Amino acid sequence: MNELFDVEVEEKERRKAAFAWFHKKKISGAKALAIGAASIVALSTPVVLFASRNNSPTASVDTTVASGDYVTTTTLGGESSTSIISGNGKKAKGGKLPVLVLPVRGSAPTGTTTTTIAGGESSTSTSVVAPPAPPIVLSPSSTFVSTTTTTIAPGSISRTISFGSTFEAKTYGDSPFSVSATASIGSGDITYASSNSNVCTIGATSGQVSIVGAGSCNISAAITASGTFAPANTSVPVSVTVNKASLTITASSASIAYSPRLYVVIASYAVFVNGDDSGVLTTLPTCAVLIPGGVDISSVGRRMYATSCSGAVAANYDISYVGGVLSVSNWS
Repeated sequence: MNELFDVEVEEKERRKAAFAWFHKKKISGAKALAIGAASIVALSTPVVLFASRNNSPTASVDTTVASGDYVTTTTLGGESSTSIISGNGKKAKGGKLPVLVLPVRGSAPTGTTTTTIAGGESSTSTSVVAPPAPPIVLSPSSTFVSTTTTTIAPGSISRTISFGSTFEAKTYGDSPFSVSATASIGSGDITYASSNSNVCTIGATSGQVSIVGAGSCNISAAITASGTFAPANTSVPVSVTVNKASLTITASSASIAYSPRLYVVIASYAVFVNGDDSGVLTTLPTCAVLIPGGVDISSVGRRMYATSCSGAVAANYDISYVGGVLSVSNWS
């Protein structure tokens, strides 16, 4: 705004100086009219001074009156042009004509610059600025290829092995039965073992349990390592309780003619299991004829006596006894 104001003030000053000069010279009316018109045209030539933020060139105007001619000199961007108005009212051109340069902010990829030269002539130039490089767009690949390889050491993955049922109640003489253990993950060979082979035995790979005695035993299982899976053992075994079988010993009964003291009582057994016989008895039974105390067996009328057995011992049997009867039929 200040620069435009300064230009306007300078124009006013030049006009005042011109009219003062006309008045001083006392030029004739026609000649003065011609010179005045030419001066007005010259002084009215638009000289626009832009103080551009884009560093536009500055212009200055100098006016000189010499030898009856009116001289106007315009300086723009370091170059000057001169307009001369002669005393006969004709205008002569000299030097380079002033130009009007419009300030342009920023820059566009393409643009056209038009230069207007005083006197109605113009020139056009086109500048091309290369457009910015397009952005690089990374699109995800449809197939992801991993270059990371994870190696798991053989037998490094821990696991467990367990039985479905952990208690069995059996009796000596029962048929074989089977147990089965399964691993929590993976495969491998499973083997079985018994803690007491005097009570139960087991097929190492079949899991079939055979009862061989009364008592208790524990059945455990183990699985071997397989691939990346570690070996494992059962933490809770199958607890097997084997009860003793029942064995009944019966004293023999008989009918004799005389002398019950001479009768030998025989024991009979019911029933041995697992192919056992009286040989499994660690202590054989004691059998006898029971004669009541104070009774004279020779007395007439004493015809019936009891027989019994007792004292037998067997590891795998609960023994019970049944007595017999001895009849004396012919006593004299």
